Parts: sequence; structure tokens; C-alpha cells
Amino acid sequence: MIKALQQLTERIEHARSLDSVIGFAKKNVGPLTQKPVVKEVLSGEFMGHPLHPLMTDIPIGAWSMSALLDVLGGEELEDASTILVGVGVLSAVPTAVTGLHDWQKTTGESSRVGFVHAAIMDVTVLVYAGSLAARLTGRSTMGKLLGLTGMGVMSVGGFLGGHLTYALGANVEDTSPALRSVS
Repeated sequence: MIKALQQLTERIEHARSLDSVIGFAKKNVGPLTQKPVVKEVLSGEFMGHPLHPLMTDIPIGAWSMSALLDVLGGEELEDASTILVGVGVLSAVPTAVTGLHDWQKTTGESSRVGFVHAAIMDVTVLVYAGSLAARLTGRSTMGKLLGLTGMGVMSVGGFLGGHLTYALGANVEDTSPALRSVS
């Protein structure tokens, strides 16, 4: 499985056919995320490091715990699982906006991987929104199946996000001793 993801990632890195769509997206979204106050908040400058990685923990954690409750819990935990799916969907919106801001600074391979990462994470949010809708309308089995599907899709998107940071060094400054000197 990991080898397949690595091969997929390599193909994405070299998919120059994405460049025109990426250029269009950056040109049209960039002005929204580059206003001084917006940029400072979305970038995490006020914290001294990027905000997006921190933000990802909320939807990933909520959806992971929902999956755990769906698999191991019974009917008495369905409401808690539904709440977690909802928290994940709601928190995914600001998480995506911080990621969009960070993606604006990427180029080449990082930009391509980031674009596909964002698209996969958008699909993840849609699948989880469907899960939430099913759960809220009394179709808990469908909600659980969509939730587990979302977990699978999210795992692929998360792999690409990790690749962006750890393999390609996207949004990691060479001068950042905290990120470069971890032993």
C-alpha cells in the first residue's frame, strides 16, 4: 500500500498538466489570502510557526475518534460519533483555508502535490458531510459506512500532506531550528 502511495505521489509531482489549473487557482485565490491581517492569521505568524498543521489535528482527531466509536461502540455511542463527525466537518473549513494560504507559497512539485492533497481533502469533507446528513436523518448504518469511507480517503490525503512537509519541505524554513534539528 505504501509503495502504491509513493508511486502515486511521484506521478503527481511530475504531472505538469496540473500547472495551468494551479496557476489559475493561485491567481484567483491569492488576493483573498494575502491581505495583511488575513495573511498574519492564516499563516500562523502570531504563533511563530504555520497554523495549518495544528489545525489538521481537529478534524483528523474528531473523525478518527468517530471511526473508533462506530467500530467498537454500540447504539449508545452513536450520538457521540455524530457529534464528532460534525466537529470534523465544521473544523475542516478553517483548516482548509489555512492550507490554502500555505499552498500559495508553493511551486513546482510541492504545488502539484498540494493541489491534489487539497482536492482529496475536499472529497473527504464531502464524504463526511454525507455521513453527517445520513446520521442526522436516522440512517446510522449509511452514516457509519460513509464515515469509514471518509477515513480511507482522508488517509490518502494525509499521506500527501505529510509528503509535502517531510519529503518536499513545503512551508518549512531552512532557518527553523525547531523543525530542522529534531533528533
